[in-house]
Amino acid sequence: MLVILADDLTGALDCAAPFAGRGLHTEIALGPESIGLALQATPAVLSVNLGSREVEAEAARQAVAAALSSLPPDIVLFKKIDSRLKGNIAAELDATPFRLALVAPAIPDFGRNVRTGHVEGFGLDKPLNVADALGVHAQHAIIPDTLSQADMFDALEIGREAGADLLVGARGLAEALACHMTGRQNAEPAFPKPGPALFVIGSRDPITLAQIEELLRSLAPDYIAAPNGRPERVVPPQHSVTLVQATPGEKDDPPLLVSDRLAASIVPEMTAPAATLLLSGGTTAHAVLKAMNVSRFQLLGECLPGLGLAYIDGQCIIAKSGGFGTQGTLSEIARAAMGEKG
Repeated sequence: MLVILADDLTGALDCAAPFAGRGLHTEIALGPESIGLALQATPAVLSVNLGSREVEAEAARQAVAAALSSLPPDIVLFKKIDSRLKGNIAAELDATPFRLALVAPAIPDFGRNVRTGHVEGFGLDKPLNVADALGVHAQHAIIPDTLSQADMFDALEIGREAGADLLVGARGLAEALACHMTGRQNAEPAFPKPGPALFVIGSRDPITLAQIEELLRSLAPDYIAAPNGRPERVVPPQHSVTLVQATPGEKDDPPLLVSDRLAASIVPEMTAPAATLLLSGGTTAHAVLKAMNVSRFQLLGECLPGLGLAYIDGQCIIAKSGGFGTQGTLSEIARAAMGEKG
């Protein structure tokens, strides 16, 4: 069994989607405490949300330790990290037993590469040093150049030949591994459910903000601002597409508090009537699903690159990392939910 440990929920989904889309039974655990329930489904791939990105380093170590203590022996371990090296990477590796790690955080298909030990490209103002993010663990890591998806396949082979017992990376490495495990070059897409769509956006990543601007310009959804997670209106969606966006308040509150407050405000009155529920931002996605009493679910695949899709009790759930997608990504999902093609 392949086990993916991710520091947030959108990461757990986007890293697992290449496996689900190639026919492997893929389960998502919303937290370490849900691992036992997810294992009952006997998945080929288990992806666990550690919820460790927005916490202190020691809490991140404890989250990894808790997850590992709940897992069976003889697993293949994939530590999912943010492709822009956010979060508590070194602390998470402190709690992960390994001899040698293959570290490949690039996502070449998104224009985000690794060259001479630095992440560069889309969404980055300057190159980021991978070894700095690994801390003391850099001395036990292979960090190959990965400028294309073909390089990712080469990186897997480099790691295998060197005897790496831990994979550390993001969606690009997961894509290569899924191809290797299944022999299938391409994944089957999953599709949103036609009907009213509710987009809940907690991410303030500039990439997501540009996507929101394009959605507002092109489709004019019903827009509801939620300063610090407090929606200006809480009513069942009345339009084809309703967008609730967590916006800054007069004084910004911590992201976890904002996400929990937003989830408590919209579940179930706004979420239940939606045929499709799109959640953007890992803490937001986790908070909303937790408020919906979801602890684990089977992932079907992705509707667009990096956007994991599942059906939970008949409702389509899509999760998007803040740093993923093109400017038209949200508009494309909205059109699909509205039954439009192209």
